[in-house]
Amino acid sequence: MPNINYITNLLGISGFKVVSIEITKIGFRKGVILNMERINKNQFYCSNCGQMVSKGIPYRQRFVQHLPLWDYVTFLRFMEYRVICPNCGLKVEALDWIDRYARVTTLLANLVSELCKVMTNKAVSIFLSLHRTTVKNIDKAAIQKVHKERFLDGIKVLGIDEISVGRGHNYWHLVSALEGPRGPEMLYIGEGRKEKDLKGFWKWFGKERTSKITHVVMDMWKGFINSVKAHCPECSIIYDKFHVIRHLLEALNKVRKQELSRAKGRFKGLLSGKKFILLSRQSHILGKSRKALNEILRFSKKLLKAYILKESFGHLWSYRSKSCAKRFFKAWVRDLRWSRLKPYHKFVQLIKNHLDGILSYCDKKLSLGYIEATNLKARNIIRRAYGYRDKEYMKLKIIQGCTPWMIKFQPWRFSFNNST
Repeated sequence: MPNINYITNLLGISGFKVVSIEITKIGFRKGVILNMERINKNQFYCSNCGQMVSKGIPYRQRFVQHLPLWDYVTFLRFMEYRVICPNCGLKVEALDWIDRYARVTTLLANLVSELCKVMTNKAVSIFLSLHRTTVKNIDKAAIQKVHKERFLDGIKVLGIDEISVGRGHNYWHLVSALEGPRGPEMLYIGEGRKEKDLKGFWKWFGKERTSKITHVVMDMWKGFINSVKAHCPECSIIYDKFHVIRHLLEALNKVRKQELSRAKGRFKGLLSGKKFILLSRQSHILGKSRKALNEILRFSKKLLKAYILKESFGHLWSYRSKSCAKRFFKAWVRDLRWSRLKPYHKFVQLIKNHLDGILSYCDKKLSLGYIEATNLKARNIIRRAYGYRDKEYMKLKIIQGCTPWMIKFQPWRFSFNNST
């Protein structure tokens, strides 16, 4: 029989001692049951008000899972007491290392929530011999607690984006803070992308914090624009560079399709299957892809014109002066004037209608990559889990995964805080 005092110290639980050990089998794994007793039977705490009571009444025997000891699945067996509090009456005692109805200790629950940041729920359940639903509930409760207690003051710049979820036109809106005390972070996820759908965020964020917002970055979706103007009439709207460029790439792809439909012979073979070579930045095209691009542009003057205009348009975001940026855009439109690039002319009209929001970037130079990165991360989180059955849990996992300080992996941060 090992020294019981060593086992007691290893538990990291104050106020109890191990009196006996039982070796058993839990499924296909080895398990150990530690029978515990109190060190001091004259000191209890009320679960309602926290007042210390000197006398307790045996209530029931509890059986809970704890952190594993070596490769043994570890369970604790102990007697839970009731107390007669002078303020609250008959109440169950409070224990700082386990919640009222929990079947796992707080230390194990903290470890589960940390492992869920880097592992799938299924992997965590296998690793710790827990049911998958138990793992999900523990992780969900932990994220909810952090999200509810998060500090929201000091946020002045917001970013609004959308993500397609599931089949059909089913969209969620993602609201993030681009500048704040903790840097970029995801704040809120709601269903839909209409003006009325964003009311939930403004209510959650609060009128006082909303009044301090100076800039909002978004795409050129009418519902987002109307919602921001209704709740933040004094703030400046900045249209996201990547969404603007996406419209330009769509115009270039339409030109490519028009040329492909008229192409014959060798040129048709050169042009087919070269969509992403044309849409990619020139600096990212190397080797055989660069050779194929040069051949395509040599055979088609129309595509050459469209490609050069696409490459040069990105300079619009390099200016710090609105007047200089406007002159550049006018010169870019003049280069397009006598071309027969109809998709580009439609793109120019779109930009003219939203030019003020695009030029607002000159006044506030922001890192716009975070919004696009969160969209990709959200898709990867959903894909890694092969979909979530619980919508609320999926939203919380996306918020956690897109917030750097929330996703930081610290598996032993909470362990043994109360060790004796």
